[in-house]
Amino acid sequence: MYMVCFLFILFLVRQEKGNLYVIDISSPKYKPVKVQFITNDNQSLEVSKLISRNLGVIGYFDVVKEGADVSVETVKTPSGFKFTGYFSGEEFFKVELKSDDFKAVADTFSNYIIKKISGLETDIFGRKVFILSNLDGKKEIYQTSFISDTFEKVVSAKSFIPNFSVSPSGNKIAYTHYDGRNYRLYIADLSSKKIFSPVVRDGMFISPSFFSDDRIVLAWNSGSGSNIYLFDIVARSLSKITSGNADVSAKVMPDGKRLIVVSGKGGLPQIYLKDLNGKDERLPLSGRYNSSPDISPDGKRIAFTKLEGSRFNIYIYDLETKTEKPLVVDFGSSENPSWSRDGNFILFASNRDGDYDIYITDRFGNFIRKVFDTAKDEFQAVFR
Repeated sequence: MYMVCFLFILFLVRQEKGNLYVIDISSPKYKPVKVQFITNDNQSLEVSKLISRNLGVIGYFDVVKEGADVSVETVKTPSGFKFTGYFSGEEFFKVELKSDDFKAVADTFSNYIIKKISGLETDIFGRKVFILSNLDGKKEIYQTSFISDTFEKVVSAKSFIPNFSVSPSGNKIAYTHYDGRNYRLYIADLSSKKIFSPVVRDGMFISPSFFSDDRIVLAWNSGSGSNIYLFDIVARSLSKITSGNADVSAKVMPDGKRLIVVSGKGGLPQIYLKDLNGKDERLPLSGRYNSSPDISPDGKRIAFTKLEGSRFNIYIYDLETKTEKPLVVDFGSSENPSWSRDGNFILFASNRDGDYDIYITDRFGNFIRKVFDTAKDEFQAVFR
């Protein structure tokens, strides 16, 4: 019910004083903004608590009871809620959300205040998140929202699922599953709630990745080596893209003309940029073992994992400047980075606290916050 209500919020910006941003998040010296919520009724208090929880996982804010940089007056109206923000004693925004769905209001306002404080256009709060977890003992796929404590299992497993990919629309999940002899490819259609295996060939299918709702790139090892293939779900056709016999995963760049490929053809896994016409080049990354790349929505950056000593750290490679920089280091073993749809944030898994949980950071690595933590492990998370 919540997701339906969220779509019908009427968001009114009543008054703003230009693009007044309180912090520059690109500066490593920025300090979190202290935000205080002022309420005069129980409904506004409950909404403010939800907003405070949201902002607590984004390191641009400290929610305080006094000494605030920004104070937000929250008032219940007959049709929803009104928020008035004050900075340095002066009003600098006034917005009204016409909905009585507390969580939808809190998520919408949380996205809005991030923009007002930092200038980032984001919509992460309220988005679907798909998570690979062994919550029930096996590695299976769950659905939740950002952020929520409620998980819904959407794909069950007889053995375990090593990884998965979600279609751009969020209506399909591609994953591989061990059937006792091979890793087979499966497609879960969340609209029809049907699951089918579209490929009848033997061999090992691994690391499927959607680049449209009906097309996937994935690795297939028929016994003579692993190569990257394009699979058309509708036509059920499999077309070979690479022939290195050591290519284990791939993702299509947003321009649709290039691939990011993880290959062990030089020994240990490294990341390559490959044109679909055949030309490829190894990215000039430091280290002997680089894997698990995810491409930013604008195609300018790649988040990836680097094995350093006995743990994985997360780095970002800039395709324009051809430079890499550390993002998450010395934070347990940090793996499976995944960009938010707006390109501002990255989800990843880490065993910092013993088991694997899901954390979030921004593309500058300004903060790290835990966002999903069950009694078991969470290995991978994807926004949709």
